[in-house]
Amino acid sequence: MMIDPNAKTRRGGGKHLAIRRGEILEVIEFTSKEEMLCRDTKGKYGYVPRTALLPLETEVYDDVGSWDPVDNQPFPGGR
Repeated sequence: MMIDPNAKTRRGGGKHLAIRRGEILEVIEFTSKEEMLCRDTKGKYGYVPRTALLPLETEVYDDVGSWDPVDNQPFPGGR
């Protein structure tokens, strides 16, 4: 997943991961409708608001979309 280039940046603290616009994150777990547990490229992990995340366009086939297991529906902006 990628941090939305239009999202507000935020400092990490407590259980939340610091985020920067355009940063690529690995999703560890879909925890709730509001947050996901993610890891950054430095190996730090914490919760990130789902509203700040965008799916990466890394599919090999253009007819495959991104599915959200928490909402049981496609990600917003997905195919």
